[in-house]
Amino acid sequence: MIIRKAVMDDVPTILSLVNNYAKDGLMLMKTPYQIYRNIQSFYVCELNQQVVGCCRLNVIWKNLAEVSSLAVSPDFKRQGIGRLLVQKIIEEGKMIGIYEFFTLTYQKAFFERCGFKYVERESLPHKVFGDCLMCPKIDNCDENAYVFKAN
Repeated sequence: MIIRKAVMDDVPTILSLVNNYAKDGLMLMKTPYQIYRNIQSFYVCELNQQVVGCCRLNVIWKNLAEVSSLAVSPDFKRQGIGRLLVQKIIEEGKMIGIYEFFTLTYQKAFFERCGFKYVERESLPHKVFGDCLMCPKIDNCDENAYVFKAN
């Protein structure tokens, strides 16, 4: 299993992974443009030369980044891939001087196992909600906010 920076050839697979969950209302739908534009911030998990998971380090401000677009192929769930991707995002964030990470998620237990702590969404700075403007649930959000403080 290899966790690596995403490359342009990974875009169709990343799009498929993310939108597979988005069609069930578990993530925001992404367009090819959104993935291409942000490819530098994506990491993928490759297993037997096949991309089976992805995650994005979305820098929000000088001291804050979002763990976003975490998606693992349904065929490869519960094999530690999601945890490895989150660990990589945190490691990469720390390398550039970021020590606080957040996520907006339905996967509460998973993020708690990764060391994230529940917080009220309103406690996050308003700048984290940029993607919310495109969400169909903008007026009735039911996602949970979690924060991880690295040392």
